[in-house]
Amino acid sequence: MKKFRYHPEIKGLKVNEDGSEVLMNDLPVVLKERNRGKHPFRFFYYKDYQIGLAKLVLECWQGMAPEPRLTAKHIDCDYTNYHHENLRWGTSGGNSKYPPKLTEDQKKEIFKKIATGMSDPAIAKEYNVCKTVIRNI
Repeated sequence: MKKFRYHPEIKGLKVNEDGSEVLMNDLPVVLKERNRGKHPFRFFYYKDYQIGLAKLVLECWQGMAPEPRLTAKHIDCDYTNYHHENLRWGTSGGNSKYPPKLTEDQKKEIFKKIATGMSDPAIAKEYNVCKTVIRNI
């Protein structure tokens, strides 16, 4: 038997652990699929908002994103695997071919250094990145 969890904010919406079934008030929700680019994107519309399946699964199984800017990321880069254990919250950008230049811990350190008044070029030199990377943080 498949396990379902309810969405924390959308009343009556629930999804199973691998995203293969989405129900609204116990009726199936029809998912759409967009095949632009290299990976399919599965989603549905709710009150004129497009909600991606990966985000929906994460919200139901792990809770809302800790920060609004975070998006749902596939851990194993298999964009057809929507199991909640294969998804995590992360920033947009970065992938296995072009990973992020800085880790989240390094970004936190950089925020502290900026707060102390250290210059962007000095921080960039310390982390061996260009100053634009520091400014984009």
